[in-house]
Amino acid sequence: MIARIALLLLAWLALATPSLAQAPTAAANPDSVQGQAAAMDQAEADLRTLGQGLHTKRLDDDELKSRLAAVDPMQAKIAAALSVLTPKLGDIDARLAQLGPPPGPGQPAEDADNASTRARLTHFRAQVDAEIKQGKLLTVETSQLAKSLADKLRGNFAARLWTQSRSIADPTLWRDFAAAAPADLGRLQSALTEQSRLLAASAKSPPQVVYWILAGVLSLFLLGPARVWLNRLGARRAAAAPATDLRRSALAFWRLLVATSTPVLAALVLRGAFTETLTPAFNDAAGLVIRVVVFASLLQGLGRAILSPRHPNLRLAPLPDDVVARLAPFPVLIGATAGLAFLVAGVNSIFAASLPTSIASDCLTLLGEIATVGGALAMVGRARHAHLTSNGDAATQDGARLRLPWILAALAAWLALAAALVALLTGFLAMSSFLMKETIWIGAVLALTFLLLRLADDLFPALLSPDGAVGRAVKTGIGLSDSALEQIGVLLSGVVRLGLLLFGWVTILAPFGASADDIVGRVTTTSWVLHVGQVDISPGAILGGVALFVAGLMATRAVRNWLESRYLPKTGMDVGVRTSLAAAVSYAGVIVAILLAFAYLGLSFSQIALFASALSVGIGFGLQAIINNFVSGLILLAERPIKVGDWIAIGDLEGDVKAINIRATEIEMMDRSKLIVPNSDLISKTVRNVTHGAIAARLRIILRTDANIDPSDMRDLMLGRIKAHPEILAAPAPAVFLSDVRDGALEFTAFAYVASARVAYRVKSELLFQIVPDMKIKGIALASSTPVVNIGLPDHLIEPETGQPT
Repeated sequence: MIARIALLLLAWLALATPSLAQAPTAAANPDSVQGQAAAMDQAEADLRTLGQGLHTKRLDDDELKSRLAAVDPMQAKIAAALSVLTPKLGDIDARLAQLGPPPGPGQPAEDADNASTRARLTHFRAQVDAEIKQGKLLTVETSQLAKSLADKLRGNFAARLWTQSRSIADPTLWRDFAAAAPADLGRLQSALTEQSRLLAASAKSPPQVVYWILAGVLSLFLLGPARVWLNRLGARRAAAAPATDLRRSALAFWRLLVATSTPVLAALVLRGAFTETLTPAFNDAAGLVIRVVVFASLLQGLGRAILSPRHPNLRLAPLPDDVVARLAPFPVLIGATAGLAFLVAGVNSIFAASLPTSIASDCLTLLGEIATVGGALAMVGRARHAHLTSNGDAATQDGARLRLPWILAALAAWLALAAALVALLTGFLAMSSFLMKETIWIGAVLALTFLLLRLADDLFPALLSPDGAVGRAVKTGIGLSDSALEQIGVLLSGVVRLGLLLFGWVTILAPFGASADDIVGRVTTTSWVLHVGQVDISPGAILGGVALFVAGLMATRAVRNWLESRYLPKTGMDVGVRTSLAAAVSYAGVIVAILLAFAYLGLSFSQIALFASALSVGIGFGLQAIINNFVSGLILLAERPIKVGDWIAIGDLEGDVKAINIRATEIEMMDRSKLIVPNSDLISKTVRNVTHGAIAARLRIILRTDANIDPSDMRDLMLGRIKAHPEILAAPAPAVFLSDVRDGALEFTAFAYVASARVAYRVKSELLFQIVPDMKIKGIALASSTPVVNIGLPDHLIEPETGQPT
């Protein structure tokens, strides 16, 4: 390093000449280069220190985490040095370009000053370039070191996770626990004695005692009166506000804040009052208690905010009262058991409990967690089953869609509980503890995300409502219409919703840390590999690809539901356009999910094309009809000759288009039955679309009357009734025509227009119910159907008789 700094100083002395007076200042400032070189050398030394013993020693998690935390600042320093050196290299190159190329063989010698300048710049450039290359090399090495540290951390976790200790069913465990309990209690008694001695010494100071009393009173006030008053304050403010969805979600969020913050503040006050009088062990235990209180309060607050057992009208969760009544105690119980398990494990570590005591206490707390969570799941299952059974046929398709997330979540939770119980019985305590912690943590994150999503969905549309103060100000200041303002509110809620979903996903994965890959590592490291062409696919990759595909489908469905239920209704588009856009989003989402799954499996576009060409023959013969219907569905969505909401006729069958799916179109007949028509039939065959053209529809009324009436009276009667009907359009104007005179009858034809073809039949019936009685009142009789008898006659005329026959 000393030699490098000396060379840089010599370069600086060489550059400090009049011939370089006009050079760029960045290139003629070796002091900054010298500082960056020193930073590079320091980073290199720190890198070597962090990497010592990484591959030869067994480092614990704390050491690995501390080294991993030091990598990011090191990378930042290297990046800062490179950001300084790289422009300097460009400046030097620009100066050398100004000097031009050196003279070649046979050319006149270069001026002495220019030659000296060129030599000094070239030397300095070599130094800066060497530092940049060293910085790039250090960047790669720091990334490799970070990966090695993370791999070590994952290895430590895997070693603990798959290490078998002692089972809860092992009788010798409890015998050893009983033998070790006196010694453990003795160590705890010694720690308590030392802490009591320290407290007694501090209690001799009256100000300290007063401080303790004030802290205790403040803590009790926070846990009691303050908490009750804050909850009542939120309830009063919510009662004073308009009865909207925002009031319900805001009050739930306020209850969560109160339930979480007051116990935490009380715990912090007590710890602050006793910090100086706590031994190191009890100081660590106090921090552990605060973390337990935070998590338990969070679960209790979430349960109260979402379930709202005492106020069903303010409940966020779509649950009946009987389910809520049975489920309400369990958030507190789960928080208590989870907090107790975390506290017991931490206390065992702080006070150096013996191995049998640690294992036995972990087994008992894990058993309590499994029992509590299992009881909650069983209670919810029984309550929902009883609710669905009592409702009978009242369960709709929307209810079925709401039950699907419950079914999936319950199934995943039961599987996790079963795995945790098996691990507990077989002695894999780390695995059992991990499964229970993650199950409870995921449940808490999902509940919090649900609450925040409801708040975002209600907040932004209400905030930007045209009737609100903020909405009026934005509308006036920018000049937006009410519809555009509502669309902006829904879009903002959608953006925030997406951010919350990503935050929830990251938060769920955060506690996994280095362990997420290790859970599936036993599957991915198996020797069984599926060979597809030049691609090797392991079972773990297949599971990951399937999971990614399913996640893509779920995300696509969520986006489509949001578009159909929240955003598109605000745009003013008709139902057909909205359905086409939603279907296009579904198709795009399915394609993206397939591509992501293939990418996870390691398939490139060329390999996908090769795989598709191999299946082309099978698609051509076996799936020809399906592909034809799929392409026809795309044509229907693009050209929109038929859209959702249209009234179409196929032959003698008529009905409303309810859905255009991938393979077929669903049509609801007049008798409420469903007709499933392949999409290819709608493209290739003749289809009559009653509502595709003009919105207005024409109705026709034909009446035949006796020929003895005055045609004007009949015309006035029909025209008066038609014009008086409220659903008859004024333009085009209705008209009545005398269309025929035959068989002793007059035939009148009336034409009128209504707003929709769907009401034409009803309006015609109503007009006939009015016109026919009016005809009877005015003595206008309908023409009767008189049969006509044709008599055959000879071809020649019959002459009359003129005399007697001869």
